[in-house]
Amino acid sequence: MWCKTCNKIIYDDICPTCGGIAQEDIPTEVYWCEDCNVPIIKEVSDIDKDVCPLCGATTKYMCADLRPVFPEERLLIEILLGSPLEWVNQSVWANNNRYYVNGKVKSISNSVFAHADIDKIVSQLEEFKGKNSYSYFNANIEVFCKANKTRYAYIKDEAFNFVKETVDKFDSEDIVISFSGGKDSTATADVVVRALGNPSLVHIFGNTTLEFPLTVEYAQRYRKNNPKSIFKIAKNKEQDFYSVCEDIGPPARMMRWCCSMFKTGPITRVLNNLYQNKQILTFYGIRKCESFSRSKYARVTQGTESVKIQKQTVASPIFYWSDLELWLYLLTDKVDFNDAYKLGYDRVGCWCCPNNNERAQFLAKIYMPDEYKKWHNFLVKFAVSIGKPDPEVYIDTGKWKARQGGNGVSAAEDIKIKYTNCTAEENSKIYQLNKPITESFFSLFYPFGKVSKELGRKLIGEVVVLDVKHNVPIISIQPFKQEDYDYSVKIKTMNVTNHDDLQRMAGYQIIKYNACRKCLKCESLCKTGAISIIGDNYKIDGNKCVHCKKCVSSKYLDGGCMMTGYLATKE
Repeated sequence: MWCKTCNKIIYDDICPTCGGIAQEDIPTEVYWCEDCNVPIIKEVSDIDKDVCPLCGATTKYMCADLRPVFPEERLLIEILLGSPLEWVNQSVWANNNRYYVNGKVKSISNSVFAHADIDKIVSQLEEFKGKNSYSYFNANIEVFCKANKTRYAYIKDEAFNFVKETVDKFDSEDIVISFSGGKDSTATADVVVRALGNPSLVHIFGNTTLEFPLTVEYAQRYRKNNPKSIFKIAKNKEQDFYSVCEDIGPPARMMRWCCSMFKTGPITRVLNNLYQNKQILTFYGIRKCESFSRSKYARVTQGTESVKIQKQTVASPIFYWSDLELWLYLLTDKVDFNDAYKLGYDRVGCWCCPNNNERAQFLAKIYMPDEYKKWHNFLVKFAVSIGKPDPEVYIDTGKWKARQGGNGVSAAEDIKIKYTNCTAEENSKIYQLNKPITESFFSLFYPFGKVSKELGRKLIGEVVVLDVKHNVPIISIQPFKQEDYDYSVKIKTMNVTNHDDLQRMAGYQIIKYNACRKCLKCESLCKTGAISIIGDNYKIDGNKCVHCKKCVSSKYLDGGCMMTGYLATKE
């Protein structure tokens, strides 16, 4: 164990010196051997971290983490700096926009990427690609792998043992590998398959429809090279990304509705089809160093709000790996991977993700020019529609990525819950609806109890919800005519201690009925597969619902509906 505060190894969960909670992994650092011309991975506690394990030469501290720069990216950076092929026989590595050439740092500012002459660069890439050799790179990588073979053995053995221990409580047919086509999921898939000696495991590829073309190509190649694997593709065929963007606005850093709609939602549907309501074990390529939020994750997680698909136990074999350790594993074992990394991408999720950095946008202009222009033009059009005075500047400076709420978006009206208190009945509210009441509306109340038409007053179309424990009415649902409302419903609560809490949760369901954009978040929340969104109807199956109330709990879904966060506006 490691105490971050005291910066030392300890042998308990609690540090005896400072009383702080220990972490499982000992942090690593990267050192540089000038003689071998490669980076060396060392734990911060190593007493010999300034000694090269391959040649015995003295090393020097370089940085916290690193990634290899493949010849394709190296040539691009050389052209960008005006010196094509200058580094062809040199050891080149990178950490974000800091490039290390034979151990010497060369920083490139975001402005260089932003103001680059794209047409000139594309022309020079074509001119010099025939002379862009892999010879030195391959030899250098071989030395890197040899110099770090002890570290490779450690991370491999630790990950393999973790997998074997984690699967102990699960049947082999209930084990799933989440496969995105990125380097993390590639390494995870390789680790899990090899650790278990089982090439027939279920792989689920979430095709968001916004993948890099190279990601789709790699997924196809992986499937071909692993013919025994059960390879399922999860894809939202009902929604069009641009159409949704026109309706509710493009995703932003704090409003990535696309993840649920085009990734976790479709994956949930595949899992529901394969496993119904069984609890499964899914191996993900999550690493704590990827982001601050992921650093707070547990290596094995079940039933918490951080688990996007609730029917899963999520396990992360490579959770503690750094970028350089991940590449050490892939390059040592010559694992095939997504070619997008060779071009310079350090992540290969959705190509237009608002979390992409300036370098990723620069790469999109070069390697995906048509898609980039289409997306850029759409963003400018959107900026105009919401009243931005300088739409081009708003988009080009990346301010659209920080957008919050539904300001200027007409769909924002759908998440505003509008009601009047009923003067005739206590604990009753009359809610405005934006469409007529259908059977699917009544199904939204299954989380609260048994929905009964028989016990309701037929003359007024009343439906009653009974408490599952005491079988007494707790909610009355009445179609209602209300002045100024085209459509409305009266919700009365009864026989409960806290009427406000129950009305608030009922209000969540009203919002869902009015604002549902088929984001599929609710489907992912439901462990039993009771929630389904078919066509334009959000429906809950009363035979499958176990009344856990996760779908109406702000702990799992703030405001009861994901759209409340995306479309909220300042009054």
